[in-house]
Amino acid sequence: MRHRRALAAVAGAAVLALALTACGPQVQSRVEEGTRVDVAWSGELTSANAESAVGRTAANLDVAALTRSRFATVDDSGELVEDHSFGTATVVADDPFTVRYDLADTARWSDGVPVDAADLMLAWAATSNALSTDDLDLDALRGADGGLDLPDDAVWFDVARPGGMAHAESAERDDWARSIDVTFSQAVPDWRQALEVAVPAHVLGQRVLGVDDAMQAKHAVLDVIDRADPLALRELAEGWIAAMRIDAAALEQASLVSSGPYRVDAVQDGRVELVANGDYAGARGAEVERVVLQPVADDATALARLAAGELDVATVRPTADDRTVIRDLERDDATLLEAADGTRWELALRADRAPLQAAAARASLLRSLERGALAETVLAESPLRTTGTDSVLFRADTRIYGYALEDAGFPQAFGDPDAEAAAAAREALGIDAGTEVCVRYDRAEAFAAATLEVLRAQAAEAGWSLRDCGVDDLEAGLAEDDWHAVLQRVAVPASVEQIDERWRGGGITAASSAERDALLDEALATGDQDALESTLLELEASLVADALVLPLVEPRPLTIAAPGVTGIAPRPGDASVTWNAWEWGAERASAAP
Repeated sequence: MRHRRALAAVAGAAVLALALTACGPQVQSRVEEGTRVDVAWSGELTSANAESAVGRTAANLDVAALTRSRFATVDDSGELVEDHSFGTATVVADDPFTVRYDLADTARWSDGVPVDAADLMLAWAATSNALSTDDLDLDALRGADGGLDLPDDAVWFDVARPGGMAHAESAERDDWARSIDVTFSQAVPDWRQALEVAVPAHVLGQRVLGVDDAMQAKHAVLDVIDRADPLALRELAEGWIAAMRIDAAALEQASLVSSGPYRVDAVQDGRVELVANGDYAGARGAEVERVVLQPVADDATALARLAAGELDVATVRPTADDRTVIRDLERDDATLLEAADGTRWELALRADRAPLQAAAARASLLRSLERGALAETVLAESPLRTTGTDSVLFRADTRIYGYALEDAGFPQAFGDPDAEAAAAAREALGIDAGTEVCVRYDRAEAFAAATLEVLRAQAAEAGWSLRDCGVDDLEAGLAEDDWHAVLQRVAVPASVEQIDERWRGGGITAASSAERDALLDEALATGDQDALESTLLELEASLVADALVLPLVEPRPLTIAAPGVTGIAPRPGDASVTWNAWEWGAERASAAP
């Protein structure tokens, strides 16, 4: 066990501080009585802890966005927005890197209990695993159901994405100030978002440690963390997951306490009904009284229920058959919103085998390809919109994307195809005309198959021969060793960790670069946003210079909001629609049952 102990405060003072803050501040409610928004939804609410490995599902994250306050969130333009009515995250020392997470007086749970230092300490212990067992082989211990089968003497909080908290070594709390100071072994880029208060300490203390009084239950959790006793910590770690599971047939309100603008009111037949949290006192108070997540089987069903007035909001990937119903919804004053879904189609080139080992060879191939033709041919009859993109690392509709175009110069390098120049470059390298490039793709993806045909015709003009190497199982096909390029849909990285996972050692392109790995190391160990962006732009420029990937298009699903429903702002990634529900408005009550 690692004994990086949290510094204990005087027990009596801690309990008194908790009691003094229990009443909380009062704020003016914004709720418009009788308003309701019904949202098309897929999945099932299975856990109130969306930060655990088994609880991090798209459905649980949707609900968490409505019921959990955070120090900072990412908005629809990709910018970080802090919520000072919940608390502040501030760097208080650079060496060692130390961040103070300080809760506002307005932070409290929906049962009236304050969010305080006990909740922060639990979040630190769980997300960092700083008090857990060293050197566990988690992959080997993970079962088919996704859970961990740990040895009897082992402790592990099975967090889904620790982010920078993986480097958080210790925490010192101030119960009176409702804050903790977390010390990291290095600076981390996501320090404003790294501490997620996913599980209420008092509920965990009540349900796992058997302490009825909420304030005493908080203190019991703190005592376990202070003592770092393996047996007690193991019980706490297991409860951090198990105690927050949702059983719709036997719903327990203790599992459903909320620190956000909404709380779960009912779960039935897959539907989740949320009501404005009357105990919420922050700046993000809800205007719509009820938000109902309605399960839908598919996009066609969602559109039909929108047209029938049974749904108010839905995000769909329209097909040609949907044109008429979408047209009629728009004529009836529905709002249509397009937003990137956080993925893109791209052609990535392997750099570890002929004929594409040289950057100049890869550049020759990429300069022969005209991406604009995709819209004219492959996408011409599709109502699903896409956006062209000229960046390897960044989404097209973000601020840093504009900087990437200037600094890395992808449009200048590959924006205008030139078959003659591409052929001349190929010949200068001694690569024969008709040299084959085996392109892997998933045959089940109609876009990939059609796109390859367009790219093959273009590449042939410069003397390149793109061979159809489509497979039924892309993952298995990429595990083989006979391909040169892959045409696939990938996630646009949403964090430095995801960029590192994709490009460390060259990733799928096998274009190893000590310079790029050093830039990744630098990005992972900086706490300054400006410095981070500068480093990532250098990384982008290096990837463009090496001609490793051709980004094609970013799909843009359609979000439809019924007349009178305002404030919907779809974004890529987790909780794509529900993330800003506190900003929604509705002129009328929903007609949905």
